[in-house]
Amino acid sequence: MLYSLMDIAQIKNRLEQAHLAGFIYQHQAHLLALQEPLNDAAKALNIFVQHEHSADQIGLQFGLRISDNQTEFLIGITHSDQNRQYEIGAGNLKADLKAFNLLYAFYNYPKGFYLIHLPLNANAAQLKSALNAQFFHHEALTFLHTAFKTNPMGKQRAWMKDFIIQQSLDMKVRIQTALLQ
Repeated sequence: MLYSLMDIAQIKNRLEQAHLAGFIYQHQAHLLALQEPLNDAAKALNIFVQHEHSADQIGLQFGLRISDNQTEFLIGITHSDQNRQYEIGAGNLKADLKAFNLLYAFYNYPKGFYLIHLPLNANAAQLKSALNAQFFHHEALTFLHTAFKTNPMGKQRAWMKDFIIQQSLDMKVRIQTALLQ
């Protein structure tokens, strides 16, 4: 059965059977958020990354929005740092963003929440493009462009951006696989 023809209960059941998260929260009749996402070995997935030279942290959360026989992959991204002067409370999350408030509410001094969406059947290049267009360009996230690691060949890579892309791609593929079985 194609996942685009499944209803939200069928999709939730398949995701639960695949053990993709400790809990799958259904928000209204059209959105699922994976709380406490798990890796392939059913251990807690690392969803946090911190810049080595600043207190800036990113937290990732994943979900699905189902509407009009379309299934969208959602990436909820929280940005925080240790500056208590400016903080956005979980109560500021509106509409579908409320589905992601569990991670947000326990996060260190949140400064922003971003919801990236793309078709679940998008390929890796489209996922990277969506993250570039919907997330990486924000002025508050310039620290992502200074987080570099050097590989053994001497080439620098933007490791925080790579981490976000890879974790998102891995979870998208795992969700697709669970729904196609």
